[in-house]
Amino acid sequence: MISLKSLREMTPLELHQLYKLRVDVFVAEQHCPFNEIDDQDASPDTRHILAFDGDTLAGCARVFPTADGSRFGRFVVRPDHRGSGLGPEIVRTGITYTERFPGDLIVEAQSGLVGYYELFGLVAEGEEFLDTGIPHRTMRLAR
Repeated sequence: MISLKSLREMTPLELHQLYKLRVDVFVAEQHCPFNEIDDQDASPDTRHILAFDGDTLAGCARVFPTADGSRFGRFVVRPDHRGSGLGPEIVRTGITYTERFPGDLIVEAQSGLVGYYELFGLVAEGEEFLDTGIPHRTMRLAR
């Protein structure tokens, strides 16, 4: 089951699972110690895509409007749910949700995932850059 919620709409357990999943993957698995919890999470305009398998948060992402479009990010799928088709479902949900905002959708994708995002119509632009020590590329879905 996939839902979109603001931080205020989440239950305490959902919030715990969201942050635990992101820290488990981004900080522990990818060895990327950075400020995982930021103010964008709490913005009233941010929606968190929560994908549950029963009572377990299996994947998540966040989407939010910007001055010139929208952003999709903090996309993660639990290791035991990767390859299940859940990832594409989360990405499609995010793309569909951001259609309500004028302008392009921007994703700052880890460089190894450029081909993955291209499957959804996003196009890489600009040079590769480091974000928290991991190579990234800016990708855009023009609208």
